[in-house]
Amino acid sequence: MNNTNDLRFHCIRCGSCCTDLDTLVNTTYSDIIRIKNGLNLNLDETIEILGFYVFDKEPTTKEINRMVVPPIETERGLAFVGLKKRSNGRCYFYDETKKKCSIYDFRPNFCRTFPFTFKLLIDKESPKKSEIEIFYTEKGLKYCHGIEENAPIIDKDNWIQIGQKVIQDLTQNNVLIKEWNKGVKENKISPSVRNFILTISNLE
Repeated sequence: MNNTNDLRFHCIRCGSCCTDLDTLVNTTYSDIIRIKNGLNLNLDETIEILGFYVFDKEPTTKEINRMVVPPIETERGLAFVGLKKRSNGRCYFYDETKKKCSIYDFRPNFCRTFPFTFKLLIDKESPKKSEIEIFYTEKGLKYCHGIEENAPIIDKDNWIQIGQKVIQDLTQNNVLIKEWNKGVKENKISPSVRNFILTISNLE
């Protein structure tokens, strides 16, 4: 476990997190809406910039419960929703010429919080006193060049505020996915990708 007083980080814009072959960027429904509005995309264009990654082998309930963002039911089966990747494995929105994110102002929360992750530590006796803890992600420790001994110590209070918003966003997103998947299983919802984007667009 990390001592949060010792967490050091300064983004040096190396692009490692945008170009890693094995990294898929989770997108919540609010992430998708933010990008859609930021780029002024229509329904088809929104679908075009997203990846619906169908599992080779359907995950177990235990595996799904461990996921930060659970998969959604689609016409091709359970799928992980994230930003599309190019054939070379790089993020669809990584500008290779300028070496930077082309949607930086409305990028997904996964990108906003990297290389950190947050955990809500619930005080059962007094839930209002529950705290948010911050940690380096495994991938961050693996390849983020902004984590260095000489990097500045992070502003913990600022990051915790970000963490609170992210946890709230994830909670709302996971409720929506649970309702979506339930509706599909009860034959009340058509599990098409198009219908999913249309559904979250109507939430605005």
